[in-house]
Amino acid sequence: MNSKVFLNILLSLLMSCHIYAINVNIDTTKIHSVVNEKFINVAIDSGIVKNHWEKFRPNSTRVKTLAAGLAPSYMRVGGTGADFLIFVNDKLSTSKTSYKSLKNEDSTRSQQKLKIGNAAANVMEMEIQRRRKRDVGYYDEPFTNFTMTASFYDQIHKFVSSVGWDLIFDLNSLLRKPSGAWDATNAIELINYTVQSGYKMGGWELGNEPDEYADPTINKPVQPEQLAKDFVYLRKLARGYPSFSDCEILGPSIAAMASYWRKGFFYSFLSSGGGEAVTAATFHQYYEDGAVAKLEDFYNPDILNILYDEIQTGVNLTRAAGSRAKVWLGETSSAWRGGAPGLSDRYVAGFMWLDKLGMSARDGIDALIRQTFYGGHYSLLDHETCDPNPDYWLTLLYKLLVGNKVLRVTSPDSRGKVRAYAHCTETRKSGYSAGSLTVYVMNLDQSPVSIEFPKFSSSTKFDVYNMLGKENSILSHYVDLNGVTLQLVDDKTLPDLLRPVTTTSTVSIPAMSYSFIVIPDAQLPVCM
Repeated sequence: MNSKVFLNILLSLLMSCHIYAINVNIDTTKIHSVVNEKFINVAIDSGIVKNHWEKFRPNSTRVKTLAAGLAPSYMRVGGTGADFLIFVNDKLSTSKTSYKSLKNEDSTRSQQKLKIGNAAANVMEMEIQRRRKRDVGYYDEPFTNFTMTASFYDQIHKFVSSVGWDLIFDLNSLLRKPSGAWDATNAIELINYTVQSGYKMGGWELGNEPDEYADPTINKPVQPEQLAKDFVYLRKLARGYPSFSDCEILGPSIAAMASYWRKGFFYSFLSSGGGEAVTAATFHQYYEDGAVAKLEDFYNPDILNILYDEIQTGVNLTRAAGSRAKVWLGETSSAWRGGAPGLSDRYVAGFMWLDKLGMSARDGIDALIRQTFYGGHYSLLDHETCDPNPDYWLTLLYKLLVGNKVLRVTSPDSRGKVRAYAHCTETRKSGYSAGSLTVYVMNLDQSPVSIEFPKFSSSTKFDVYNMLGKENSILSHYVDLNGVTLQLVDDKTLPDLLRPVTTTSTVSIPAMSYSFIVIPDAQLPVCM
């Protein structure tokens, strides 16, 4: 071996062993922003309704234990399938009342079925296939119109209420009158059934990615101005019931904040009355196509930074339209097309997820809805076994330690490979005292980093929760928390995640990992 080759190898070894020192500076004098108490929420795609839960087991004690761990939360039932879903009350024969708009039940229902059939027929097969490939590529069959019975709707409500969640339901927006206005007949039947059943609602949504309706393969566009009128009507309809007086109204739920057309649709909807009708202005966000995603994409700072511009655009357009609505990521995950197999359901996906949580909370997103709790490769639960995927444990720990008050963080690492976010600690679930501070850090580098906090003295105590892929593999399906592999104790019992490693020295973050650091004695007045 010649000397030049030897020196290059030696230099590489030394660099791989080098521990970078990073100062994390936090403005502890004021709260930067405050997010929703239900900041992290989950979704189950409407296609799961079509397929009668697939392999999801809503009555399973194990599934309920996992779900309840994430409470409080909204569960959105929506997505591409929402615009093909028809509610059918299979219990009308025993129902005391029908929906109030009916004078002649049999005649109206016959007319309704005709309208539904015509609307569904206008949804061309090519568009169904195209939308399926974009959003829900894990299904084996294309989307067509399908029915959801009242009995199945009961199952949804039974599940969400049993785990401490609230339901957000996405209504079919492709049911249209000859004038082009939304035909709310079927929605009214569903809403009235909800009221008659005494069900609590977290919110309503109307349609999924309406900016896609204009695609030439469907040729059934809904202009944003018309959609705004439809949402005004939906809000008036919902607010007509005392039990829905404070429920969320989400929209317009555009596919992405990525093109001139989509941005224009979003702005026009909000500025034409939609901004006053909705309680949260929503857009969807994914980083890339799951069919072509590569391992390194999940920790590439340039890809992670895509989100920043999208958030800024969404927030700025909402305010420019004169809307005071909150801004939500109404559907979001790592990669569309059902996620990236072998990536979106592994430890490495946590880099995208945790960075999204931090950036969203910091930059103006009030809440987000994770696609999905179950279904696809990007789900929190494995879509075959319903066992928790790594992002489930990450979400659970986040909810235990991270409060809704956000502090501003600056870091000198210009490479963007060390990313840090800070919040007041969640005290109700964690048991930490008011005034505590939680910082979560991602190290996207191939070398460990040493984290220092100049604002705090050298004797400050740090409680560290380090998450690593099992056997240090970023492709692991399992997660170690401070060296212990996370798994349910039994079907009724989650493991105790609040077992930190305590140190008074600088905090070391291993290569390619993420950690939560709680400073229990921070005694920050802004967090009291």
